[in-house]
Amino acid sequence: MNKIKLEITSEGWETTVIINGKEFKEKHIATVFGSEGAEGDFESEEDIPEEVYDALNCFFPFECMQALQNVES
Repeated sequence: MNKIKLEITSEGWETTVIINGKEFKEKHIATVFGSEGAEGDFESEEDIPEEVYDALNCFFPFECMQALQNVES
């Protein structure tokens, strides 16, 4: 099983999510993740903080969830 490298940054009105090098961008959701963003290496989806996972699932429902599943397989 591979680790999940997750990086979330917000700048202005745009948030960037990078999951193991694959980048996703979305406008108008920066405040959901907070100005600090998030970063970390996780063993599985279950290790990602719940508020971060829920926000990813809400605002990047298909792309990020697919990327997370591909890491674990």
